[in-house]
Amino acid sequence: MIRRYLLLSLAVALLLHIGYLYYKVGRGVAGDAWEAPSILYGRPTEIRKGDHLGNLRFAERLHRLSYRKVVGKPSTAGTFSEERANIQIFPRDNGTEKPSHDSGPVDIVVRDGRVVSLVSPAGVQLESIHLEPEEIGRIMGPKMESRRPVTLSAISPFLQNAVIASEDARFYSHIGIDVLAIGRALFTNLKEQRFAQGGSTITQQLAKNFFLSPKKTLGRKLREAELALILELRYSKKQILEMYLNKIYFGQEGLRGIYGIEEAAGFYFSKQAKDISLEESALLAGIIRSPNRYSLLRNPKAAQERRNAVLARMRQLEMIREDEFHRASNAPVRIRPRSSAPVHQASYFVDYIQRITAEELGDEKLYRTGYRYYTTLDPTHQAAAQEAVTRGLGEIEKTALPAGEPLQAALVAVDPATGAMTAMVGGRDYGQTQFNRATDAKRQPGSAFKPLVLLTALSLSTQGKGDKTLSTIVSGEPVSIPTPEGMWTPSNFGRKIYGKITIRKTIEDSVNTATVRLANDVGLKEVLKTARAAGITSPLSPVPSMALGSFEVTPVELAYAYTTIASGGIRFDPFPLFSVTTADGDILTAKKVHRERALDPRAAYLTGYAMEGVLERGTAKSAKTLGIYFPASGKTGTTDGNRDSWFVGYTPDVVCAVWVGYDSGADTGLTGARGALHIWARFLRALYPQSGPPALTRPEGVETAVIDPESGYLATASCPQTLREAYLTGTAPKETCPQHPVNPVVDTLRKGMRSVGDFFRNLFK
Repeated sequence: MIRRYLLLSLAVALLLHIGYLYYKVGRGVAGDAWEAPSILYGRPTEIRKGDHLGNLRFAERLHRLSYRKVVGKPSTAGTFSEERANIQIFPRDNGTEKPSHDSGPVDIVVRDGRVVSLVSPAGVQLESIHLEPEEIGRIMGPKMESRRPVTLSAISPFLQNAVIASEDARFYSHIGIDVLAIGRALFTNLKEQRFAQGGSTITQQLAKNFFLSPKKTLGRKLREAELALILELRYSKKQILEMYLNKIYFGQEGLRGIYGIEEAAGFYFSKQAKDISLEESALLAGIIRSPNRYSLLRNPKAAQERRNAVLARMRQLEMIREDEFHRASNAPVRIRPRSSAPVHQASYFVDYIQRITAEELGDEKLYRTGYRYYTTLDPTHQAAAQEAVTRGLGEIEKTALPAGEPLQAALVAVDPATGAMTAMVGGRDYGQTQFNRATDAKRQPGSAFKPLVLLTALSLSTQGKGDKTLSTIVSGEPVSIPTPEGMWTPSNFGRKIYGKITIRKTIEDSVNTATVRLANDVGLKEVLKTARAAGITSPLSPVPSMALGSFEVTPVELAYAYTTIASGGIRFDPFPLFSVTTADGDILTAKKVHRERALDPRAAYLTGYAMEGVLERGTAKSAKTLGIYFPASGKTGTTDGNRDSWFVGYTPDVVCAVWVGYDSGADTGLTGARGALHIWARFLRALYPQSGPPALTRPEGVETAVIDPESGYLATASCPQTLREAYLTGTAPKETCPQHPVNPVVDTLRKGMRSVGDFFRNLFK
């Protein structure tokens, strides 16, 4: 009776224990899935008529997106073909936006590197197409695991068989533990008196990875076997294999571990797991036993030997034919590692995204729920920005005054057509300091604020409230202005004294005295109003020093203020994020860019046209020696004591604001041209490696005239220099330059020569 009671008690206890393990295993597996990484994507690449494919880095983008080149017409999404001046591409439909064409290959006709036409599968002319967004980073929590789960059906059968052959040949016949393998391992371990060989099945390895430490003890091995039996009880063989292939470790990518077959296929071969070949499958399967010893990157010879051993085992198990074995085992080890995902490059941006979504999604949700963040970041822009900051600072600090701390920089890039933030760098090294200077560092903009004074004057002219043009003469002579704190007497850089100069020269040479006079003339309250309309949200006061950038702003603010000018007067709120979805595609939050007409497009164009002269003749003319061979608009900025070095500039494609300085505000010894301009030029040069950007589009209501740049009057034949200036229609000067009147004799001779030329032209018509 007692024996029966004990047996019953043991049976009940065993059932309870099995039930507990059954529950624990299910919870553990579900918990691991719940902590899947969140993935951040950049903006979809838009290809438009007129774009230069070299500037877009089209081939590089296709490579990063794992597009496959085929012969003939592409028949499946993710493939393309190329023949002379014609590219056919079959874009993938990723569901992030409405496709701009029917599913199928799009014809791209190219001439001299530029897109001439885009034709849909139905033969319709398109203005643009989009490639799917690229992954720009992952947030993976404390384990720093890089993993991309996929279903078993999305894994090549070669891969599945190679792993089974390598790790557990009797996987489909055992119950979670392999008695023969355990016996063989036990004999070997007793013989060598150490854990020389394991007998773990795939199921046991999965149990270890989910629930146990890697410490090799007899107790852990027994626990491993117990959990393996429960896994087999709860899940099918296919489910177990799928979990294992998504969990297993395949090496390191910098600080991040490569986990799962999909991530490994992408890292080593720039492919998806479903597209892996036989020899590639054997290479990956061979890594599992010892990722460091059989590293494809560091030890290809050992990896090849291990691969061939796996292939031999597959042949022995009749998973492959004899001819397949010989072909694959004789193939050289070829890897095509992807470009490292720029998580480290976009770290400041990722933090910014986390901050702006924290209220809606919760502080820790960024990496704990497997969300998908569709951002506006452009991977090419971001890589160029990081390179420009890193290399630019290394170059600049050789001439900067030392301050016992690292010289820092911030860069923000914006697409003026959409308001999308395409790049952000918040400092020289995120690993050293996570303080984001792009969003949080408030610094005086100095002369980089002056275009807003010019914009005010021109805006009032468009409203009929003023008569200022770019050739209007103002005084650059010394000026003193009474303030509540006493007389304020601004000086020019280098204490230079100016006389009468044009408004254009005021902006090109960054003349403080003339700028202050202009600001007082148009009204400080009007300047403040324009700054607000352009997007400056930081505190401002209508005091004279405001005109010279005495109030602090962030690089993001200044970038978007210049975006208002570059866009033709459209103000955008900072726009870094399109949407956030669950891993299944359910939308958690969606953002729409806020845009509104803030300024007259004519005033915006004239301001940008004036700033072209800053790079051609003014304070940023050294940009030519830095490789800026194309027209661009921009303005330098330097604050008192050289605490801040700024350059903000743009083309029709991109606005870029750069700040350089010390966090402490110490003297850098750098002007805007000697500091920030170098980084800006590096960034812009990287975006136009093949061809320059399009010219600024002149809006209706703007005319041009050739003038004398000194006097501001219409140029004569005697003027030593001339300049084609832009004006609101009807406001160009009517009188010729009084400083350089035309010599009557020369004028008569010139008219006579023209008459002779006309005679002969008419004679030979």
